[in-house]
Amino acid sequence: MKDLKICKDELDISNAEIEKAEKIWNTKFPLEYKEFLLENNGGISYPNWPTIPSENNSELWGIERFLSIGDVIIQKQYPMTYTLNDIDQEDFEPHNLNKDLLLVFALGERGIYFFHLSENDFGQIYFANYSGGDGIVKVKTKSFKEFLNSLDLWEWSDEEYNPNFKFEKPYCTENKIIQTHLFHTPNNPELGFNRFKEVVEVLCNVQPEEIKNANIPHKYINDISKIEHLIKKGCNTDVLLSSARKSKIIKYLIERKGLDINKTYKGRYPLQNYLTIGSPNDAKVKYQLLSELLELKIEMDWSVTGNKYDGTPDFPMIEKLKILNEKYLQYEIDEKNWWIKNGKPTGHIPYPKSSFIEKKLGNTNIKTDS
Repeated sequence: MKDLKICKDELDISNAEIEKAEKIWNTKFPLEYKEFLLENNGGISYPNWPTIPSENNSELWGIERFLSIGDVIIQKQYPMTYTLNDIDQEDFEPHNLNKDLLLVFALGERGIYFFHLSENDFGQIYFANYSGGDGIVKVKTKSFKEFLNSLDLWEWSDEEYNPNFKFEKPYCTENKIIQTHLFHTPNNPELGFNRFKEVVEVLCNVQPEEIKNANIPHKYINDISKIEHLIKKGCNTDVLLSSARKSKIIKYLIERKGLDINKTYKGRYPLQNYLTIGSPNDAKVKYQLLSELLELKIEMDWSVTGNKYDGTPDFPMIEKLKILNEKYLQYEIDEKNWWIKNGKPTGHIPYPKSSFIEKKLGNTNIKTDS
């Protein structure tokens, strides 16, 4: 048995919070699992690979994260994407599983680990893997402690177990906040937002500098309530305009948060990012974005030149707009030809031409749709 180390994701909890969760689930949780929650309240483990056998020797996968009591509660209140809600009912039948009594306690590198909390099967551990795996398989234990004690390094790993291991990247607690599916409740935004705030609270207390990392606000750039909360907690706002890709968000950041669209972030202007094309379809998306920004009369300096990603000087913004316009027109031609080639010449809908972009480019004689 290896010494198990846990990097906590959230604040410690009490018995009262577990009792609250059990009331929401209308059942008791396994005692050993409750002891684990009281000590750790979820988190990332080292080592993390279950070595306990499963029925039919089906493969088990490493654990990315043990869920907290907050995760356990929200999965009962909302059909979270990381749980069992998308699995067909017929897949539960071979194991006589009651879907209403399946508590997901950990997310795997592939699949999820869960308890069955029915009276006859109480505490039994299962693993569900539909990503090239065997679907739902039974793990040969009802003991959560035995399951934890089985955790080791992956059998084929070149890494050796380190008894002096300390959590650093990629094990650091910032990982949880960028897993947006843990807070995704589109039909009840407040529910996911409250979970999000609980996790942010730990990050701000434990790793105050990490909240300023660009990848965190980037993940939530289209969610104003979460962005507001991140800003309140000390998030670096410099990255926000460069990350935004929706005109209403850009307008909000400029007018409500006082951000400067003509200020560089790491040598690049936000406008430069809006004008840089990564794929043919990207030209269509960014053409529409620039048209909307011009229509909103956002004041942008078209004479500036930033740096490319390799550090060399980029084109002036007005030149990049010309390139975007050309790519957009070419993409329309290519798509129309595709429709014709595949025998559907009437399937292509002509792309709208923006009067705002045409005016900015000085093309006054071209018919537009806006």
